[in-house]
Amino acid sequence: MEENTVFVKIYHGSEPALALNSRELRRYSGYMQSGEMDDALRELYAQVVDELLPSVEYKVCYRRMKLERSEGKLLLPFDCTSADLEKLLAFSQEVVIFAATAGLAIDRYIAKYQLISPAKALVAQALGAERIETLCNVFCDDIQKAAAGEGLSATPRYSPGYGDMPLATQTDLFRLLDCNRQIGLSLNSSLLMMPSKSVTALFGLAPSERCRTVHNNKCSSCSNTGCAFRDTSRS
Repeated sequence: MEENTVFVKIYHGSEPALALNSRELRRYSGYMQSGEMDDALRELYAQVVDELLPSVEYKVCYRRMKLERSEGKLLLPFDCTSADLEKLLAFSQEVVIFAATAGLAIDRYIAKYQLISPAKALVAQALGAERIETLCNVFCDDIQKAAAGEGLSATPRYSPGYGDMPLATQTDLFRLLDCNRQIGLSLNSSLLMMPSKSVTALFGLAPSERCRTVHNNKCSSCSNTGCAFRDTSRS
């Protein structure tokens, strides 16, 4: 492990693991019905996917960093006080911090259609959400597989703004990852990322016998059980 190195992974949309999840696309767009779509709605989804999907990018930058403890207290490599992170990383030896982006094409498409076709803009928003979540899942799975050879397992991932982890932690993660130079991802003064379909997150690597294996359904650990977008399929 080269702790001071920022690694970059670029994926290609043709990779099987990045195949479009139509169920998730429907869920993110608010279409929760299990029945058949009518022809018009099916055509709308198909148009947006055909027009936008080939332009999506899949970029991740990340670091693996050792975790230190002092008098039993976790010392994080960034400025953050969080009981949730203490619990998440309780048995972890390392932390993986990463940033992922699906690129600017989605933002441009949404901006183009917000006035002339709000329905297409809505589906594009959903496609962007599905793409960035799929990218994060694929990346986390890749690290999990690599870590397994070292006798380590990955915890679930956690992002600034979840639970008691301040959104302002974004600033430190951007500094540690040099996101703008590495993958063209920027952060404004309101802590909003550009491109907007981007994620920063972290997860721990702990001895396999002390760690729940990684799961990618964050909804299962979220207390907002009334959320309209809650995914219960893998809870």
